[in-house]
Amino acid sequence: MRITRLYHGGDLHCGDSTRVDANASNHLIRVLRSKPGADVILFNGDGYDYLCKTIDTDPKKTSLSIESRIEVNKESSISITLIQGLSRQDRMETTIQKSIELGVNRIIPVICQRSNYRLTKEKETKKLEHWRKVAISACEQSGRCLIPEIVGITSLKELASLLSPDALKLNLDPAANDSLKESDYSHTGIEIFIGPEGGLNNDEREGLTSDGFNNIRFGPRILRTETAGPAVISAVQTLWGDL
Repeated sequence: MRITRLYHGGDLHCGDSTRVDANASNHLIRVLRSKPGADVILFNGDGYDYLCKTIDTDPKKTSLSIESRIEVNKESSISITLIQGLSRQDRMETTIQKSIELGVNRIIPVICQRSNYRLTKEKETKKLEHWRKVAISACEQSGRCLIPEIVGITSLKELASLLSPDALKLNLDPAANDSLKESDYSHTGIEIFIGPEGGLNNDEREGLTSDGFNNIRFGPRILRTETAGPAVISAVQTLWGDL
């Protein structure tokens, strides 16, 4: 039987006990009906899974004893950054969730001319917090112990400062001549740019080319923005990674 696996934001030390937050407690006690002595795995992003046992059945702050820890390495053999043109809320969530399950290391949300983006700074901060929760949930699901970074929302003009000079840079473009399998991967990582729902304008494409991006065609069909990122990451993992 699969053991329940949950994120815990605090420090974890074998031999100690800890209390999980209200959401995790409610899930354990009211949803899963966990009893004292039930096994639970906690992780906090330090690269380990911590095997714990339930001490009580408090649905608001369940106590767990930390029994042992196991080093876990489910990270991809290549470093993948997804640069995603901002799309509508549900589509961004899908992109973040599936990309992390597939092994992406970093996600950079980018404002493009055709992005449907109308957020105040306060709402932008809340949105980023929510996306990071989606990332943690994806790590719970996929068994990853290192939580990928979600960079603050940025503009195309600011993007260059966030890029690695040694990474293979790819921009998905239906009009491109070259395909992904023709790319020469001999770099320390891959940075993939996916435009928003309306695509990129000519100035944006030219700007990405100036930043070192290679335009690639990903098959004969045009993909939705929330499909494109996970699809390309899957192909990259198949060609050069761990799939």
